[in-house]
Amino acid sequence: MIGIGTQQTARHEAHRQRLEAAAEFYLRTCYGSRTAARADEFAEYLCLARPHLSRIVPRIIGVAVSDFLRNKQLAYAQQLLRTTPLSVEQIALASAFGTGWTFHRCFKASFGVTPAEYRREVTKCE
Repeated sequence: MIGIGTQQTARHEAHRQRLEAAAEFYLRTCYGSRTAARADEFAEYLCLARPHLSRIVPRIIGVAVSDFLRNKQLAYAQQLLRTTPLSVEQIALASAFGTGWTFHRCFKASFGVTPAEYRREVTKCE
């Protein structure tokens, strides 16, 4: 017999996986249209009110909606920096940051280096 705690953990993980998948689909739309990702738009994409999404994402994922989306964008941008010859400005648009400045600021705040410095470091190691 499965315990209540195990059921809650499984339900929580299922919710997490659904949110992760929904974010990936939403962000692919942003990447394709080269538009900035927005929490309001993500809520609309999920057919949820923004306040509701703002309550459930931290409970399920552990961070605010905007941080959740930004972390996914940054991971995608890192991949592009490692694997493509795109300019930093092109990567800013391709990873749905909207502007190069926003991308630069978010990247440096998260990783402690600029996107260009990151690219130099990872290509130096290869």
